[in-house]
Amino acid sequence: MRFSLVAALASGDYVGGPPLREVLAGGDFGIGTFSRLDGEMIVLEGKVYQALADGTIRAADLDGTTPFAAVTFFDEDGRIDNFAAATLDDLDSQLDRKLPRRNAPYAIRIDGDFAELTLRSVPAQSPPYQPLVNVVKHQVTWQHHKVRGTLVGLRCPPWIGTLNVAGYHWHFLNDEKTIGGHVLACEFEGGLLRFDECTSLVIHLPEPGEFDKYDAGTIKKEDIDQVERQRRPTE
Repeated sequence: MRFSLVAALASGDYVGGPPLREVLAGGDFGIGTFSRLDGEMIVLEGKVYQALADGTIRAADLDGTTPFAAVTFFDEDGRIDNFAAATLDDLDSQLDRKLPRRNAPYAIRIDGDFAELTLRSVPAQSPPYQPLVNVVKHQVTWQHHKVRGTLVGLRCPPWIGTLNVAGYHWHFLNDEKTIGGHVLACEFEGGLLRFDECTSLVIHLPEPGEFDKYDAGTIKKEDIDQVERQRRPTE
């Protein structure tokens, strides 16, 4: 289930949206953000976690709202044991080969020990709101080593277009719920990968207001890739 469009978010539609309780009614696994872009959202095992720009993780206030989230009820359709990836690009390319259907969306969970992680979050925004491609120029990044936790990912085929990020989009949360964010780089081995093939899409359009000003022609695919499929420069 998708709440809003990633292209609307990229254009600066950061406020309002459904309450987080409604997001959880639509799924127990997924990713997103919070009103005013106040941190990265990780939805795991039916709980919503907020990775803030100061590096802290907290259980999200379910009375808060989200301008964008994508969730599903994770129902395992397959798994790969002892999975390893040297880089984030390596992870993506392996999954392109191993996932059963090229044009199906997938929710992907990877639990394991991560030798290296680079994560990011962004600070809460204030009006006048800038496009997301400008906001991420001020992102906060962290590097972590030898961390055990979970990659929470979505894979969307190219035909999804402006509805969500085409390709792979990863967030992370460690087992202690003290480290998390949007993933820019990772390295791991011995992971347990599980995937859930999503056979339908439900889209909740944004509320009237900023969305009525949204013009899809002003949002470039390259901008969305830069924002949400960003990789560390060394990759």
